[in-house]
Amino acid sequence: MKHTNYIGNAKLDSSSDTWKVIDNFLDEEYFNSLITLLTEEHSLPWYLNCPVYGIQKKTGMTQPGYTEAAAAKEAKFFYMTHMFYIQNSPTGALYENLIPLLKKMEVRRLLRIKANFYPNTEILHEHPMHTDTDFSHTGAILSLNTCDGYTKLRDGTKIDSVANRMLLFDASKEHCSTTTTNVPVRYNININYIQEQKK
Repeated sequence: MKHTNYIGNAKLDSSSDTWKVIDNFLDEEYFNSLITLLTEEHSLPWYLNCPVYGIQKKTGMTQPGYTEAAAAKEAKFFYMTHMFYIQNSPTGALYENLIPLLKKMEVRRLLRIKANFYPNTEILHEHPMHTDTDFSHTGAILSLNTCDGYTKLRDGTKIDSVANRMLLFDASKEHCSTTTTNVPVRYNININYIQEQKK
């Protein structure tokens, strides 16, 4: 049985690479509160993930196989994450800060929410392609700052990191992240969920 997700008026079909970008997704006051939450000193703990491509195994998500050469190249790259929700449960009280975001997105079943912290590198580095699950669902990436980093989709489309930009796509399809070279950190919030189907 083919599973189909809906995002607003855009349909995500498991047999295509449909995606949607929405700029100025959140109102300014709430968006700024999320920036403060993620960037203010001591506001939340960040956890090291090294190499970047290994994080899916740790969180129960899936990814394609990699050669030893690719793994060796990636071993020196890292990023930091803060998990707000995983395995059907919030990880702590900070999850409450994201409820207005989830309401706006009309989430029916939440799979995971994590914040990502990609450090500056001298040369922009594109991480390996991966998938978040092996079943069709909606992936949402909310950029918290503007930088030269991006999310690359399976078809080669690059969605630039622009503050308050939301990317919606089928996260069971291959995609990848990058570092940044023009700001100290690339920040975003990644949400995996099933949305209420439109009738």
